[in-house]
Amino acid sequence: MEKKVVRNTLFLTSANLLARAIGFLSFIFLGRILGVTAFGHYNFALALVYNFYPVADFGIERVILRDLAKDSARAQEYFQKLLPLRFLMAFASLILAIVLGFVLGKNGIDSLNVFIFGFCLFSWNITQLVAGIGNAFEKMEIQSFLAVLLSVLKMIFEIFIAFYWRNVSLVLVGDVIGSILVLLVALRLSQKINLKFKIEVDLRFWKKVLSESWVFASIMILAVIYLRSSVMMVNYIKGAYFTGLYSSAFKFVEASILIPQSFALALFPQTARLLVSDKKKLLGNYFNSLAIIFGFSIIYALFFYFFSPLIIKIAYGPDYLGAVPGMKILAFASIFFFLNVLPGNVIQNSTKVKNFLVYALLNLVLVFIFGIMLIPRYSIEGAAWAVLLAEILGFVINNAFVWKILRESD
Repeated sequence: MEKKVVRNTLFLTSANLLARAIGFLSFIFLGRILGVTAFGHYNFALALVYNFYPVADFGIERVILRDLAKDSARAQEYFQKLLPLRFLMAFASLILAIVLGFVLGKNGIDSLNVFIFGFCLFSWNITQLVAGIGNAFEKMEIQSFLAVLLSVLKMIFEIFIAFYWRNVSLVLVGDVIGSILVLLVALRLSQKINLKFKIEVDLRFWKKVLSESWVFASIMILAVIYLRSSVMMVNYIKGAYFTGLYSSAFKFVEASILIPQSFALALFPQTARLLVSDKKKLLGNYFNSLAIIFGFSIIYALFFYFFSPLIIKIAYGPDYLGAVPGMKILAFASIFFFLNVLPGNVIQNSTKVKNFLVYALLNLVLVFIFGIMLIPRYSIEGAAWAVLLAEILGFVINNAFVWKILRESD
């Protein structure tokens, strides 16, 4: 494994771990300040709008990583031509989020919160364009710094507003302001990779990029909806109170995924090259990486299984102890969450990526079926079991597909 990959992984993981830790502290404080029901409303807005982040991106970040890793001289061209496209994609995503929020929201408060938080799509989409080009140059420090800055600003605004007004909608307004400030910093940092702020509308270029990115987009959209689906189902079936409980436990799984995600992101450019030039080395790297992630995930799962009552009580307070049974189940689901991050690198860089869409859709359908069957009867424990079962099946499907890709490549 190249030293640069190890360095980038450690750098990106450390920075994202700090960012996620800051965000997690803010999440905990909000849970304590807002109370279980209001906290449930807050989490519904986040869970729904986050589904549209990959819709706004539409797989373009992966195209940037793939193309600019091979031809970095086109960075400015990609930047100025993608700026207006990213804005339009964010606008379309906001409209879709508003409509879905109206359909799935239990009341007007949920719809309003989705509308407010949805405006983060604009600033996030442009910020990620800068970060994506930086990642293609293997300058992971740009994305890392922006992630930490966003977490810090969100924490400041969220806690201040929640403490003085205890209003979820105003808290989300603070998130929008924080994301706009980060966007301004991102545009400033773009100069470090020699990007100039120019806007060029090139419909032919847009058509070409979207024709190549839609597959990545479909996979990412399905993956993100899958990740948030259990939260949305709990809200729709059981209401805001149980959403608050379930989210308090699920957040630990969600927050921890950044470690394998950072590892996979650092490996992505190398995987793209080795899939073409040295499949044998890629296979060895893949299994070594899986072993590393598995070892860490076992330690993580056992820790949260045995100490979940203490963790929930210290983090959120006694009002959230009802989340403990669900958290114990999610602790073991986290093992498969970790392991299922890595196969995406091989799948998304292969020519067989379109064939995987059916399997990704199947996994999403399965988690909804399990959720519909289990949540009405077992509440948040049913949601956790639905996630665990779907993750186990996903692990089998993902790695069978990776093995097929590597075997056919030979």
